[in-house]
Amino acid sequence: MNQYNEEHFRLRPSVSFVPLPKEGHYQFFLSDIRQSFTMAFADTTYVTILSNLDGSLAFRQLKERYSLSGQQMAGLERLLQILIKQCVVEDIRVVASREKDSFRRVKNFIASYVPYHDVEAAWGRIADSHAVVIGAGGVGSWVVSLLAQIGVRAFTLLDDDVVKPHNLNRSLFTKADVGSLKTLALTKQISSRREGNYSVTSITEKLERPERLVALLRGRRRSQAVLVNCADFPSVSHTSAIINEAAFVLGLPYIIAGGYNMHLSLVGPTIIPGKTPCFRCIAHAMDTLKVAEIEGAERIVKEHRNLGNLAPLAAISASFVANEYLKLVLGLPNLKPTMIGKRGEFNFITKKLVLEEYEMWNECPFCCRGGAK
Repeated sequence: MNQYNEEHFRLRPSVSFVPLPKEGHYQFFLSDIRQSFTMAFADTTYVTILSNLDGSLAFRQLKERYSLSGQQMAGLERLLQILIKQCVVEDIRVVASREKDSFRRVKNFIASYVPYHDVEAAWGRIADSHAVVIGAGGVGSWVVSLLAQIGVRAFTLLDDDVVKPHNLNRSLFTKADVGSLKTLALTKQISSRREGNYSVTSITEKLERPERLVALLRGRRRSQAVLVNCADFPSVSHTSAIINEAAFVLGLPYIIAGGYNMHLSLVGPTIIPGKTPCFRCIAHAMDTLKVAEIEGAERIVKEHRNLGNLAPLAAISASFVANEYLKLVLGLPNLKPTMIGKRGEFNFITKKLVLEEYEMWNECPFCCRGGAK
C-alpha cells in the first residue's frame, strides 16, 4: 500500500514550476526564500501532474485521473518524496488545519525550511523556548515585542530602570508607561496582545555579577533558553563580559544585541559556548586590531555624551536579534545563525551592512578551558 494514498498534495503557493529552455528541464522557484533548483523529466506525464497539483485529488486518485501504470505510480511516489524534502509540496489538509491559527504566517515561513509534516514540531521549539532579555530599554523593548510576535511565550526580563519621557523617542513605551518599571510596562504591553498567552518573570535588578545571573536562572529556564544582552550600562562590553561568564556556567547560547551609535545600527554576535567564538575571543581580537589605530591618539572622555539616536536604528538591531533567536531555537542545518563569529554595523546613511569576522582565540580562558575558574 502506498504511503501517500490519502494525502491531498499541492505545490505550495509560494512555489513556481517553470519550464527552462533546455528540453525536459524545469525549475522549482521558492519565491519566499528566493531559492530554486532544477529537475529533468523524461516522462512528461509527471510535468502534467505537477502543473495541475492543487490538492483536489488524493494521491491514490491520481492513478485513475492520469492513467498511470504501476511503474509510473512508484516513480511519482519517489518524486514526491524529493519534493516534500525540498519543501515544495504539502498536504492541503495539514495546511487547512492551521488556517485560523494566529501564528499561521510564522508557520508558513517555517514551512519553507522544513517539510510540511515537521512544521508543528519546529514551531513548538519556538513557542516553548525561553527568552532571557537583559535590558528593557531602547533595543530591549523592540526585542521583546518582536520575539512575542514570532511566537515566544516565556520571558525573563531583567532591568531596574523606570520609563522616562526621553525614552519614548526610540522605544516602544508610551506616555502612559512613564514612571512604571520598564519590565512591567513591557509585560503589560505584550500581554495585551494575547491575554494569557505569555509567561513573564520580571526581575527588578541591575546586572552586576555573573554569579547572580546564574542563581536567578537556575531552575527557571525552559527546554531552550537564550540569553539576549540589551543592557548598555555602564557599557555593552561590561554587561557582555558578565553574561559571557554566566552563559558558560549555564551552557546557554546568547546574543549581544548591539544598539545604536549616531548613524549606525550596531549588530552584535551570536555565541554558543564552546562551539563558536565567545565575547572574550571577539574582544581580544578587537583590542589587538585597534592597538595600531589608537597609538599616539588622545582620547577624549565625556561622562554624558548624549549621542544622537533614532527608533529605526534601535529597531534594526532588534530585528537582527529576533532573526538570530529564531535560527538558534529552530536548530536547522539549512537555517544557521548569521552572526556567529561576526559583528556588524548597519550604516543609516549608506544603507550598507559591514560585517567583521572573528575566530576562537586559542588562549581564551573560556573556550579553551571550559570557562573561568
